[in-house]
Amino acid sequence: MSNVEEAMSRSVARTLMSSLETLQSIHFNKNSLPDNLITFMSKLNLTEQTSLIQSARHYVAININIPALERQIQALENKREEKELEDIYLLQGAPLILMRRLFGMHASEFSRRRNILNIRGVGSGRPPLCNEESEHQVWKLWQHNNPLNERERFLKIADETNLDLHLIWGALRAHIDS
Repeated sequence: MSNVEEAMSRSVARTLMSSLETLQSIHFNKNSLPDNLITFMSKLNLTEQTSLIQSARHYVAININIPALERQIQALENKREEKELEDIYLLQGAPLILMRRLFGMHASEFSRRRNILNIRGVGSGRPPLCNEESEHQVWKLWQHNNPLNERERFLKIADETNLDLHLIWGALRAHIDS
């Protein structure tokens, strides 16, 4: 057994020993430990418990479900990519209503994330609007990029026009919500 597996086995045994006072056989899902064995282990003195922990490699088997671990890692990776995409949108000036539409983001999360990214508000009053020429260009690009999903379309338009997402949303909102 390698050093990592041995250390993991001892850690499991140590946790088992420290839980003996409240432990019962019903607490186990797969590997049931009989109550009489739990009772016997709880009567061991400290030296005997230490000895039992040190020899854990003989009775504790470590098994890692690789496909399940890979699925969990992939889910975390997807979550990270989603958060990075949200950050890109926030940094490019996406308003709350757009973040809610594309990501289901709540107002408190929107504010918290903008704070973390050190993004300050644009001020009070009406949000700025595109001029007519820019609005027409945004609409043409929106239609031209129809094969892309909404998230990709907004970023593509922002990239091609150098407008922030707040302005793009203002130009498109009436057309795409109807």
